[in-house]
Parts: sequence; structure tokens; C-alpha cells
Amino acid sequence: MSFSSQTKLELASERIKSECCRLAALSALMRMSGSLQLMGGGKRRLRIVTESYAVARWTVRLAKSLFPLESEILIRERKRLGKNRSFAILLFGEALERALLETGFLKETEEGISLGDGFPQGMLEKDCCKRAFLRGAFLGGGSISNPEKGYHLEFVASSEQLAKDLCSLLNGYALKAKMIARKGSHVVYLKESEKITEFLALIGANGALLDLENVRTEKDFTNNLNRKLNCETANIRKSVEAAVRQNEAIRYLLDHGVFAKLSPELRAVAELRIDNPELSLAELGKLMDPPLGKSGVNHRLRKLEEIALSTKQQKGDA
Repeated sequence: MSFSSQTKLELASERIKSECCRLAALSALMRMSGSLQLMGGGKRRLRIVTESYAVARWTVRLAKSLFPLESEILIRERKRLGKNRSFAILLFGEALERALLETGFLKETEEGISLGDGFPQGMLEKDCCKRAFLRGAFLGGGSISNPEKGYHLEFVASSEQLAKDLCSLLNGYALKAKMIARKGSHVVYLKESEKITEFLALIGANGALLDLENVRTEKDFTNNLNRKLNCETANIRKSVEAAVRQNEAIRYLLDHGVFAKLSPELRAVAELRIDNPELSLAELGKLMDPPLGKSGVNHRLRKLEEIALSTKQQKGDA
């Protein structure tokens, strides 16, 4: 089971107690994945499609807790794209039109009844209803990637206006949601792991939140460890390269009779470097008499390199 399916299973396992919040959740779910079908005799039915049987059952219970609707769940087997089956929830009956109007799926205008576009007016005034709406929106048209592979949560909206309203609602919680068009659909998405975690907390997916946090903690630890190791490796490489360069400079001075002309301080540090090519600057400094700090050792070794370079230039070896 994918991480997205696990998250939806968790959300569909919990009932929404408040009636206003149930209405908001049903409204979101209808808008994200519902379509109105005309039947014979002027009758209509609402069709909601999901890939989760748990979400299908949750939707039926939710709808019937608010309206005296009739329902049916159809199973369709699919073998393409690695998806085995989907579930179509059919809602119908005399109370359907009232349900469609109260959820804002349909709206009454001077010209008559038409499809609602965007969010229903007055339904999302309370914070609890906004959270319930987002829960329904995720169950109806949302998905979340496996956090071990990356951080991405998105909603596929049925209209541009719905996508804009959903993006605005998410950003009301400072979630940094963005919107793009993809293959004729309008997608609202979150990319930052921290914002996805905040969204999961917002809709009550606490189990998924903990799983994501565990993965994120492990990733952060691994990334920090790798950065530290890379930094240490780079420092070691630089130290080795510097030691090789210093030894070459000192041996050039020895081979060309310049070493004996150096000051006692430079000869002392040069002899220590030749005898201890593997030691760090700080370790070389401790062997000096009197001991010398890291910067002091580095200054003298750089001076030796400058003298070697100057000698090479004079002799035409540079």
C-alpha cells in the first residue's frame, strides 16, 4: 500500500462529529471527484470515483449522515498503469437535489439551477469547517508521495476557480501552496516537507505525520553526517596536498643549496615537516621548541614555499 493510500485509510477510519464539518467535508469531496449524471425520466445521480474502498465507504456514511440518500458502490477492475481497481460511489434519490444545493455543488441563480464553481459561500467561516473541507479535498482529489523518495503533496481540481480557492484556503494557513496547469487539469501542490507536515496535522492525519517526521529525521541525520564526512574528507585532502607541496619546496631548497642560508626558525620547521609529512600544522607546532601555534607554523611553511618559488624563478625553473 502506498503512503498516499495509507494516509487516506487513516483519515477514512475516523468520523467527523460536527454536522457543519461533515457538510464541508462532503462538499469538498463532491467538488474534487464528483460528476453529475442525467438519468432517464429527468432523474439525476452523483458519481464519485476513488481508488480506495475505505474512502468509498466513508463517503457513503458521510453522505447518509446528512441526507436520506440512496447509494451504491460499483467496482471496476483495471490493469493498466499498475492500478487494479477503482470504486464508483453513486448517490441518488429524492434528497439528492437538496444535498447538491446545500453542499454548493449546485447553486440557484436568476436563470435557474447551475453547477457551483469555486467554494460554497458561508460554509467555511469556522476553522473546524475549513479543516474538514481540506480533509474532504484530500480524500477526493489529493495524493502524497512516499517521503523516502521525495516530498510532494498535490490536489487535482476539476476547475481553475476551485484550484484558486483551494490554493487560497491552504495559504490562509501559510502552507506556501502553488498552482499549475497539467494535462487539462488544475493542480495545487505543496513541496516543502515542513509544510506537508503542517498540512497533515491540519487535517488530523497524525499517523502519517509521525511516519513522515521519522523519515525526515533519518534523512536529516544522514545528510548532516554526509556533509560532515565530505567536509572532513575535503579538509584532509587539502592538508595532504599542502604537505606534499611544502615537502617539494623544502627539498628544492635542499637540492639547490638554499636551505643552509635560511633562518634557524625556518630550518627548524622545515626539518620537522620533512621528518613528519603526515602531521597537521597544529601537531607540528607542538613539536617545536618552544611550541608554536597553528598559524605560526603555517606562516613559516608559506614563507618556505615563497622562497622556493623565488629561487625557481631566479634559476629559470619556474
